[in-house]
Amino acid sequence: MAKKLIIDGLGVEVTRKRIKRMNMRIKEPDGRVVISAPYRVPESEIIAFVRSKRRWIDRNAEMVRARAAAHPEPETKAEKEARRRHLKRRIEERLPYIEAATGLKSSGWAVRDMKSRWGSCNTVTFHLNFSLMLADRSDEELDYVILHELVHTKVPNHGPDFYAMMDRYMPGWKDIRKEMRRS
Repeated sequence: MAKKLIIDGLGVEVTRKRIKRMNMRIKEPDGRVVISAPYRVPESEIIAFVRSKRRWIDRNAEMVRARAAAHPEPETKAEKEARRRHLKRRIEERLPYIEAATGLKSSGWAVRDMKSRWGSCNTVTFHLNFSLMLADRSDEELDYVILHELVHTKVPNHGPDFYAMMDRYMPGWKDIRKEMRRS
């Protein structure tokens, strides 16, 4: 059950969970601030956390609202499925090429309707998931996400080895990531 707090005029939804650290998300399309907090963290610490992140919240909430306005959800299920088919064709074309170029292999993949990430990799089974949001992105951006997830089949975290592999296979990946985060 989420508790609603007003902190310096900002509405925040707080959910208590069995987790170690507090985390914050900004939800589409309205830019709602949602915090998950451990049971043991006092409300005063949550308030201090929100206040310390206020500039980040304001900047990113506005970006989320602008992105939602610029890219509204497809109005019909048929439109969404058309975007899904289009993205699947692009992945079917690009993934084998990137696997061959890098020697990295996935066990399979799927397109999911993920809102907060471009992709994911199960580091045990090497199954990849790609966000439907990629349907609207360039081939270069799609290649970056495919490579990013494939590298996780060898390096499960974002440590130095991960970044070294990214640099080896796609030297300009940082610029692509920066552009994806900006838009």
